[in-house]
Amino acid sequence: MKDVDTTQVYPRDPRKTYGLMELVKGTRPTVGLDEDTVYAWPHLLVRELVIFLVVAACLLGAAFLIDAPLEEIANPNSPPNPAKAPWYFLGLQELVSYSAFVGGVLVPTVIVLGLMLVPYIDRKRVGIGVWFARERWLANGLFLTFLVVMVILIIIGMYFRGPNWGFVLPWEATTGH
Repeated sequence: MKDVDTTQVYPRDPRKTYGLMELVKGTRPTVGLDEDTVYAWPHLLVRELVIFLVVAACLLGAAFLIDAPLEEIANPNSPPNPAKAPWYFLGLQELVSYSAFVGGVLVPTVIVLGLMLVPYIDRKRVGIGVWFARERWLANGLFLTFLVVMVILIIIGMYFRGPNWGFVLPWEATTGH
């Protein structure tokens, strides 16, 4: 096979941030990246694995040391009043209690579509990878608003709902009056 001049086939471009393996001459598989770049393998994946193992060990330890607040065995003849969803669905159950369509279909759809559109609305390159960067106020504000609203709805569903999903104050519900 004839020796091919690779400088003509694959000319060097200083704006290029990628490289074709085994086709670009050099010691690194990338072209034009800064020297302080850290590759995902093995550096990032090892750090993520260590964090995963620490979190899993903490959760396992908490599971062994703290008893789960389980209720009695389910009895279909005597269901609890109110029948509450798990805490992570209480915000959605609270929304559905006001309106089935609005709370169960419209609001979750708007939230999911809004969160999907954030990368297309906020296209600034500054502040990427920085926690709570002032330049990323739109993305941070949308996420914080979503989080605060869901936490408020979960707290209302958990502590302020009594029999027949009526609104009760938590300190008055335990007095038996």
